Amino acid sequence: MTQDGPDCRLEAKHCRGVARASVLLVLCGSLALSRPRAAFANDAPVDTAKEAASDAEQRRVAAKSRYEEGVEAYRAARYADAVRLFLEADALSPSAALSYNIARAYEKLADDAQTLRWYRNYLRLSPDAKNATEVQGYIRSLSAALAKQGIQQLTVLTAPEGATVAIDGTPLGVSPLTVELRPGNHSAQVSRRGYTDVNGSFVLPQTTPLDLKVTLQLAPNENRPQADARGESSRRFGIAPYITLGAAAVCLGSAGIFEVMRRSAQSSARNEQVQIDYEHDIDDMNSRQTAARVLLGVGGVLAVTGVTLLAFNTRVSPESRARVAGVPGGAMISLERRF
Repeated sequence: MTQDGPDCRLEAKHCRGVARASVLLVLCGSLALSRPRAAFANDAPVDTAKEAASDAEQRRVAAKSRYEEGVEAYRAARYADAVRLFLEADALSPSAALSYNIARAYEKLADDAQTLRWYRNYLRLSPDAKNATEVQGYIRSLSAALAKQGIQQLTVLTAPEGATVAIDGTPLGVSPLTVELRPGNHSAQVSRRGYTDVNGSFVLPQTTPLDLKVTLQLAPNENRPQADARGESSRRFGIAPYITLGAAAVCLGSAGIFEVMRRSAQSSARNEQVQIDYEHDIDDMNSRQTAARVLLGVGGVLAVTGVTLLAFNTRVSPESRARVAGVPGGAMISLERRF
């Protein structure tokens, strides 16, 4: 019992010293590892490419699973479930084959508008498909069915996507957008933040659907979002370098404080006459020395990381972020020129 008592007290003293260091380590870690780690990953193109490829593969696997479930539902004549599963698969990994399957499932549900929409999308993605002539026949038949109802189908495709589309002054959704309207003259407005609005008029034929393909132009500098004008959001790593350097300063400053406390404990130990008090001071000195060294190492790593991020924190122009791929199914034209 006598032997256990002092050991327990010394252990408690050591834990108190380590606990004081842990508080500052947690602070430094929370500041340093949240934003900078993700930002620093952007500085490694190879790793980023691998992550993107991994994400794409996961989406492809998930899409395949939904597709297989959709095929089973289709074969079991559960066409509503098949539509839902095929749509989920297409959202994960779009393809011409999925568009065709979605159209076939909608056809079983006798939904002419949705069947027409997805057959048309199938030919946009695969204009040279072996069954293109057959699908074109389906499209003509479905278009005629809509014409008998006094409506026709319109699809608005924009580059970039995600633009708000208003027809006859009424916002109908974001591009790519497919709707059914009465044939005849209509007005349209296509708008997207950071781009010049496009306005015009068009004539929707009575018997055939219409595609409107719109290329949006970047707005002048004075009309772009203020975040781009400031340039902060266009920095490659944003404020991550400054957060990292701030965390480094906290760690290095804390290391200095613990070093002063260590020297104080060392001085006290030299003047102690009682063995227990001497051991207490030595314990405090060792724990403070450990904390100072750890904080110094963490602070040094954060400082180097922050300086590196700051050096590579170059601007990314809005133009480079705004590049988009061509719209499937043909060249894009301005709405004014198309109307």
